[in-house]
Amino acid sequence: MLYNLYRPTDFASVKGQDDVLLTLRRQSLTGRFGQAYLFAGHRGTGKTTIARILSKAVNCEHPSENGPCLACASCLAAKESLDILELDAASNNGVDKIKEMIAQAKYRPVQLKKKVFIVDEVHNLSAAAFDVLLKPLEEPPSYLVFILCTTELHKIPVTVRSRCEEYVFHPISAGPMKERLMEVLRDQGASCEEDALNLIIRSANGGLRDALGLTEQLIVSTDGKITVDAAKKKLGVLDTDRILELLGHAISLDTNMALDCLSRMEEDGKSASLIVDSTLDALSDLVTLKSTMSENSVIHSKDYIDKLMLMSNAVTFERLYWMCDQYCNLRAVIRGSINPMMDVRLTLIRVSCRAIITADPVSMAEEIGLLKREVMELKKKLDGALESGSFLPAPEPAGSRQDPSHDIASEGFTHAGDIQIPFAEAYTEEMTPSGSPPDSSTAADTVQPVPHESGSSAGKGVVQTDRKEEAPSAADSEAEPKPDISGISSSDLFKMLS
Repeated sequence: MLYNLYRPTDFASVKGQDDVLLTLRRQSLTGRFGQAYLFAGHRGTGKTTIARILSKAVNCEHPSENGPCLACASCLAAKESLDILELDAASNNGVDKIKEMIAQAKYRPVQLKKKVFIVDEVHNLSAAAFDVLLKPLEEPPSYLVFILCTTELHKIPVTVRSRCEEYVFHPISAGPMKERLMEVLRDQGASCEEDALNLIIRSANGGLRDALGLTEQLIVSTDGKITVDAAKKKLGVLDTDRILELLGHAISLDTNMALDCLSRMEEDGKSASLIVDSTLDALSDLVTLKSTMSENSVIHSKDYIDKLMLMSNAVTFERLYWMCDQYCNLRAVIRGSINPMMDVRLTLIRVSCRAIITADPVSMAEEIGLLKREVMELKKKLDGALESGSFLPAPEPAGSRQDPSHDIASEGFTHAGDIQIPFAEAYTEEMTPSGSPPDSSTAADTVQPVPHESGSSAGKGVVQTDRKEEAPSAADSEAEPKPDISGISSSDLFKMLS
């Protein structure tokens, strides 16, 4: 296997994990190694490889920044030494196996300076096995080093993680992976078209081991001459021209042509999951290009990138993200669907039909975005006007205000003194016992002004009704006393009633 044949033997030949290697290089140079490591990350990113390099570096007689020297007696004996133990926790996850390993840790190393236990896929250990491992991790002997590797960090108990130096391995980016694959192809005497190499890199999803495995299969099947067509056929990748044609019809709201393109893919035997994944890849590339406006942000052929750049000018971000949501939901739906191709067809109609798009929330989102921009512009104008003072209203000229009593009489109010107030109806209604409506004689009563007594304001009158007072009844005597308004001027009374 190529990934075993070209497995790195020192830190210098490791690709794409510079953040992890920065600390490990320093430890190798100074000789100050830890006693418990936890390597976590995506599959095929070099966790086991670096664990093996580190196991040699801690025992090397002449370690350097690049790890072990690979020439001393310890480095040469490390591969077959009993002092370096690898345990696959996927098949040895019971508590008995861990107890057996811990029992071996009680004995000092035989050939090397330190014993190194590498536990791969450590997340598969049972809860009891993790409990047995806690004490040795917390207080290991000076001659013992643990290296734990996992692809599922969230399954590792916090008590274990807190006892280890934790290193996260990220998916390998396209640049270092392409560089490594070209080295392997040259060494194997094989050739590969650039577009085919890009397809291999995209299919590997950040795992160099997967990329090397795919490359080996293509070298064998093409007799060392890897073409784009051969790569597409082997990897099960849809022709990008067809996907771009489908996506272009959907963006231009041409439902008939989009469905015709889908039917041709179905006739060629393409699965629903392949069509959905390929469409999502194209949408992801389209969003990336529209965001960055840089051709270097997408690893693909120039023709593919040029077509996506043209599409990016014909669609908004809101609609692109909406389409991505539709296809992400579709990918989850078709996993358990009885007729996945029907689900794909319905989703394609949804994203390409003009009538549906017009009534869909995506158009509403675009309108909301437009309204937000308009509100922001208005706010800026308002802030500028307030700062300059040009927005403040001019003061009202003197004498321009209307007399509040200018036309009250015309609205059915009764005159009292020198002002008009709605007193007759209000006060008559208030004087009616028990809140009952007034009779005709009461309603006919009017309010007449009388002169003020001494001490009142000149020129003003008091309000007085011309009804005769009746002797209070027993019920009235218990009722709340009526307010005394004899000493109140008409202007003050108007203020009280208004």
